[in-house]
Amino acid sequence: MADLAALTDDVLAEILLRVSSLRDLARASASCASFHRVASSQSFLGRFRPLHAPPPLGVFCCYPAGRGGTAGSQFHAALPPHSSAPLARAVAHSADFSFAFLPRPAADWLVRDSRDGRFLLDRARDGSTAFTEVAILDPLFRRYLRLPPIPDDLAASVENPYVQRTGDGDLQSRSSEIFLASRSDDSVSEEDLAFTVIWMACCRGKLVAFFYSSESQQWRVLSPPEHYALSTRRVMGVRLGQRNHAHGCFYWMVALTHRWLVLDTRKMEFSIIDISPVLSGRAMMFSNQITTVESRDGRTTVVVSDVFRPDKRCVLYFYGFMYFTDRWQLQNRVTLPEEWGYRFRGIIGAAEGYLFIKLDHSKENLNDQSEQHVEYFSLDVKTMQLGSFCQTTLLTVTEAYLYCGFPPSLLLPSV
Repeated sequence: MADLAALTDDVLAEILLRVSSLRDLARASASCASFHRVASSQSFLGRFRPLHAPPPLGVFCCYPAGRGGTAGSQFHAALPPHSSAPLARAVAHSADFSFAFLPRPAADWLVRDSRDGRFLLDRARDGSTAFTEVAILDPLFRRYLRLPPIPDDLAASVENPYVQRTGDGDLQSRSSEIFLASRSDDSVSEEDLAFTVIWMACCRGKLVAFFYSSESQQWRVLSPPEHYALSTRRVMGVRLGQRNHAHGCFYWMVALTHRWLVLDTRKMEFSIIDISPVLSGRAMMFSNQITTVESRDGRTTVVVSDVFRPDKRCVLYFYGFMYFTDRWQLQNRVTLPEEWGYRFRGIIGAAEGYLFIKLDHSKENLNDQSEQHVEYFSLDVKTMQLGSFCQTTLLTVTEAYLYCGFPPSLLLPSV
């Protein structure tokens, strides 16, 4: 057998690229100095990460201010027996999820999005709840980047934006939707930290949108769709529901309609899609009753939660979604456990073929505050097997973000 020391770094890299899981790579890296040197190199990580989707590591929860206090946030790592628990524990110990490295006061910053291990936060600027100060940060490496403000000539097109997020005064209220749309295509090199930020505001009778590219370092206009679902809501404005994502596209329910607003970030184009065929006969009270999942075959699966049923059960309907067509194919129907009917609080996200479901505390614990907690479960879309993911004692959560990422040993700074 050839001496391991005689193998070049290029050969070792080809071997390690074929390792099937992050846990196995971490073990291989710890087994000898040669493997560790190659596995921790920038060039290797740039090749390895696109081949392996970042696993779900926990849930990042934002909670409101209570009784004169301040709002805050907290990371809840995946717990055993979930397979991500060891990696989640390592990330929780290494990262600063309090974001203490941001400019003070810390209470002014509001988490708006999390994607690819990055967070996007903003804080009110000059009294505006629409045009805020925006920062992108990396909690593992404790680095942040503040974005330039939207230029005045672009901002002039925004008139009386409708409030998209309510909160405790101007510090927590927002009249804009802002989020990350990171690039992950093959054109990005291992040293590229490229990202895109999307900014949107719903005004009377129109949608205004801009995007910021880290490559051009400029804000640019996004042309919104012309559709009566947006233009007829001149009196009360347009309000968007929960933001969903799959294969480079973002989806929002337009309030009081059976239509999706869709943004394809690969083309930077908006469209409106009629989704009434999958909602017919079901009471849709909340936007988190519908979500999207990236199927393993490269397609998008749409999941509709039927909660308000006479039998008080919660049923999930899985539809195959053919983009830009009217074809909706029912793929599966899953009835969740009976006690989940009253505990079900929606689907917070999807990753690696799993849905992540939020459950309120059970009836048995109503009179015992020490036993009250919110639980998050995973549902394998392929096998329909349920598993425990994590839990929190925060009973009132304003936003919950599914956090996916790599262990610290396989990461480079992302900001």
